[in-house]
Amino acid sequence: MTALATPLVTVTMADETTHTVRVLNPDYLRWDRTAAKHGWPRMDQAPHTWLTFVAWSALRREGRIGDDVTWEAFSERLCLQVENASGAANGTGPAPAIEPVAVPSIAGLDTLGPVEADPTPPGHEPG
Repeated sequence: MTALATPLVTVTMADETTHTVRVLNPDYLRWDRTAAKHGWPRMDQAPHTWLTFVAWSALRREGRIGDDVTWEAFSERLCLQVENASGAANGTGPAPAIEPVAVPSIAGLDTLGPVEADPTPPGHEPG
């Protein structure tokens, strides 16, 4: 099994509930597709939007909020704060603490050597 590092974020909602959710590749891909479709700035140019978006995507993917919770409702009314696992608000502080996630090995890929996980989506290098 290969271990991939994925960041955890904590989301505080308007109803005073909090959710800690792991952001995964599907959430980064959803950002890439949505940002390109709408002409949004790069992640490093809009870090608050990016972190809020991937948190929204992860919460929807895990069924913690309904599929009927739109990005607009989430970002403008329902989500009050997003913090990375280290407690830095909106991704402005140090990188979040991450825990490895075991994923099954795919035949033949284990000969490629270890893969180092980078939570930054391709094309979104911090600058």
